Amino acid sequence: MRKYNFGQALMPAILIIASLSASCADLSPYRYTQTYTMIEPANSAAKTYEDGKVKVRFHIDEKRIFVKLVNLTNAPLSINWDEASYVSLDGARHKVAGLDSIFSSDRSKPGPTQIPPGGATDDFAAPVKNVEKLEQWTWYLSPLFNLKDENSLENRGKIFGLDLPIQVEGMWKVYSFRFKILNVVPIHQPV
Repeated sequence: MRKYNFGQALMPAILIIASLSASCADLSPYRYTQTYTMIEPANSAAKTYEDGKVKVRFHIDEKRIFVKLVNLTNAPLSINWDEASYVSLDGARHKVAGLDSIFSSDRSKPGPTQIPPGGATDDFAAPVKNVEKLEQWTWYLSPLFNLKDENSLENRGKIFGLDLPIQVEGMWKVYSFRFKILNVVPIHQPV
């Protein structure tokens, strides 16, 4: 009886996918990537925060700050996206849009998010000013930072953030999250 090696059978498919992924990297307009750490309200390389009422985990990409928020209380909580703001590298505050409002005419007036006791939400925040409607059903979201040229290296050490007003147990609190750009790394070398 012959043994079948699934790893050996999958190798050609893995190589094809890897080569396609590598060839797509040349299509990206970005020539740099950044690494981040949370510095407020607590230091966290994992970009997580917990205060016994909420647990928040962030992921940052070129265009958005992804937020997973868990309600740790026995009461519903609410995120007021209309009052939330993205704090840019220069300290300016900008209205944000999220998953439900970013590609709509209502992006400057996002509705609140209600999270039941023990529940969670996955969303993101992107500055409204970075959204451009190109034509019907076609939108463009600009990156949070310059990642296209050598000026990107100037981002190292700079701070940006997200202010989230959250109603927890009937009281409003603005959670101010700040992130520091630790490093700027080239992802593509010109030929």
